[in-house]
Amino acid sequence: MKYINQLDYPHWLFVTKTGMEDAEQRENGKTTTVSSSGCGLCSAIMVADRLLPNCTFDLTAAIDLAYSVKANHRPGTDYTLFAPAFAEKMGFSLEMTNDVDALCACLRTGGAAVINVGGDYEGHIGLFSHVGHYITAIGMEPDGRIAILDPAYEVGRYEEEGRKGKVEMKNDFICLCDPQLLVADTATRDPGFYLFWRK
Repeated sequence: MKYINQLDYPHWLFVTKTGMEDAEQRENGKTTTVSSSGCGLCSAIMVADRLLPNCTFDLTAAIDLAYSVKANHRPGTDYTLFAPAFAEKMGFSLEMTNDVDALCACLRTGGAAVINVGGDYEGHIGLFSHVGHYITAIGMEPDGRIAILDPAYEVGRYEEEGRKGKVEMKNDFICLCDPQLLVADTATRDPGFYLFWRK
């Protein structure tokens, strides 16, 4: 199982915000990196590895794909553009949804997913990020918890106030959480779940 952490790539450029109207934002986007803006790229790589073990889809391929479909025109990666191109390139089926039951069904039938969490909002502390972020779901535990690979994981990330006790770490980098926590974490996103299966 491949785990890739975006924080390991602070010097790997991923130019973003190229479509922003504000010139300062566009200029700032020229220096963004995988570390600051590449969670979506890393999530796709982990989906590819989960569904096609030992495949060669890597950061270079992910960045090239994002550029080719202009998924980098806003901050980070626009998955409404990136996910269909990624699915086509890899030969995957794709469903974009907000339905957590569809997410669970996908994982139970051998699929994988990229989850678009929205961060903090009134009455909610983001479990996986305080701002927008992509994470990868790779399966379900027998007790119904979802197994997550967080491309921005670092020690202590889930010990903060409002997160403590909601995520259990397994094997150093697999995060386990209840599906309903993902419902709250994706409430400000549409779609919240990008589901992928091998055809």
